[in-house]
Amino acid sequence: MKLSKLLITLNLSLTIGLLTPLSTVAAPKVIERVAAVVNNNVILESDINNMLKTIKASTDASNLPNDKVLREQILDRLIIENLILQKAAKAKITINDDEVTNAIARIAAQNGMTIDELRSKLSIMGISYSNYRERIHNDMLIEQTRMNEVRPRIKISEKEVETLTKNLSEQPANNKDVKISHILISVPEKASKQQIDTAINKANDIINRAQKGESFAKLAATYSNDDYALKGGDMGWNKLNELPTIFEERLIRAPKGSIIGPIRSGVGLHILKVDDTRTEAPQKYTIEEMNARHILIKTNVLVTDQIAKQKLNDIRKSITSGAISFEAAAKANSEDPGSAENGGNLGWSRPDVYDSGFRNALVQLKKGEISQPVKSSFGWHLIQLLDTKQTDGTNAVKQDRAYRLIFNRKFSEEAQVWIQELKGDAYINITGEDKHE
Repeated sequence: MKLSKLLITLNLSLTIGLLTPLSTVAAPKVIERVAAVVNNNVILESDINNMLKTIKASTDASNLPNDKVLREQILDRLIIENLILQKAAKAKITINDDEVTNAIARIAAQNGMTIDELRSKLSIMGISYSNYRERIHNDMLIEQTRMNEVRPRIKISEKEVETLTKNLSEQPANNKDVKISHILISVPEKASKQQIDTAINKANDIINRAQKGESFAKLAATYSNDDYALKGGDMGWNKLNELPTIFEERLIRAPKGSIIGPIRSGVGLHILKVDDTRTEAPQKYTIEEMNARHILIKTNVLVTDQIAKQKLNDIRKSITSGAISFEAAAKANSEDPGSAENGGNLGWSRPDVYDSGFRNALVQLKKGEISQPVKSSFGWHLIQLLDTKQTDGTNAVKQDRAYRLIFNRKFSEEAQVWIQELKGDAYINITGEDKHE
């Protein structure tokens, strides 16, 4: 991703009114004009202007609407993100400095830069590093809040996973990837017939203009009411199965260049453009399974970490010296009721089923090797790797993938509904020059 495009994406999550502008002018006390009131927060005209300037400097002008429309889209985006940040504050969701620093390090690396080089690039673009950190912080806070709020709404049954897993195996066409752009024309939950007819006419007009060759990106930036509007509607590459079902049904046989819609959903009317397609060839996957055994010593008020660790060190010395077998030591000392009577044997399992502390130690062992004392969330362990094997994990991988695809699909649908609810429950008063007529 080019840095300029990245900056636009990050700027879209800027909740102005909470952050300082990108630049300030040394002048006598200037009273900021308020563009909108969002519950108890405000969005300033300067906030909109700053984002407008950044977007226009980093985006092909042919894909942007006029300034009035663009300002309305920016304001709508700032209102939504202001509402999410208010929800975050109410729920006491936080992102610490280390998490922000790590995120910036990843962004710099993805752009082939060090953090210092990224800071220099930002300076050249007239963006202070402190403001940039604040943007990243808010972007992460928004995503965490969205996940916390939307995830509990999602229910996935075993039957759904089984059905999609079977479809992925039996219907290769369902492995299709699509690169799409999207326009959403919002329709209120309890819309009147006139409101619905107006939305349908608007959607059909947009489709007609797109089919005649008008820039879809510009149409999205002008009319769309979703998160992708200021990206020209670009949703990037998606697995067909992770898109809403109503999209999948229309996209499965759609060729590149197709304009599809309007598609009605609970949040409005959708228009899709197929920018590209690709099909994934069937694959087979192998997974590594490990046969291991362990001795567990739990900690409590009387048994501290130090005591547990020392006890396991003593047991390990007895085993390695030949004074006692691992099996006998496990039966005599292990506090894991599920494996102690079997000499600590855990049987064949994928490493990822274990606690992270246990797993990280296990995967580093050689066959027959006994670990040093290892701490997990259950206590302290001695671990011995007995053997490893490669097994056909194609079905397990497909089940994991099916679950993720279903989750992503449902998350996308529920997130749209959640945003509408946030806006519906909020006091929003647009007071500035972008007030709708």
